Amino acid sequence: MQPRRMVQPLVRSRTVLVIAAIIAVFALCLSALFAQVDVSDAGVTRTCGSAFDAATDRSGWELWWARDLDEPTEPVRAALPRTNLCPEAVNRQSGLAVSLFGLGTLFMLLVWRSERIDRRPPADGADAANRIQRLGTATTVIGAVLTAGGLIAVVVLVADADSTLFLYTDRLVVAVGGLIVLTPALALLALGRVLSLVGAYVADLEEGDGDD
Repeated sequence: MQPRRMVQPLVRSRTVLVIAAIIAVFALCLSALFAQVDVSDAGVTRTCGSAFDAATDRSGWELWWARDLDEPTEPVRAALPRTNLCPEAVNRQSGLAVSLFGLGTLFMLLVWRSERIDRRPPADGADAANRIQRLGTATTVIGAVLTAGGLIAVVVLVADADSTLFLYTDRLVVAVGGLIVLTPALALLALGRVLSLVGAYVADLEEGDGDD
């Protein structure tokens, strides 16, 4: 028992550092989401807006094109810097923000998993409760990974300011359709949580029978 007590402060320190890293990653995610994106062409620099502006329809191809046509100088109007460069630049910024969000979420899952392992009593054998809990943990992780990946794909698709998909439908329909497609991943995540709870319940029953 003594070595376990010595390890606990190290575990807490590690957890604090990881939580600080999670906060820093989410702060970078928000910075990337709201930072103004600039593009340069024909010797001039123009602002496209932020990834958040593109995701909320406050900037987009029509607005960039209109602003390029309103430029006072002919070389800039002919170059169309916003129209040609803003879609790719904003998509890169959106991808960076979503990637940082996914990284922060992954760190949170790792901390949650680490805390559960640290609180778990040592197993006496590979009994049914332990097998159910391991199956539940594996199912939860797989479901969480699939859900996070699907959410990232939906966010990137919805935030794509130059997607031809929006010539036929709007962002709300795409977002709702993406969430419907994510239903199996969410069901897998819920199944994993149920299995984990069942495993913990069975372990409590076995512990009660052992005490009797």
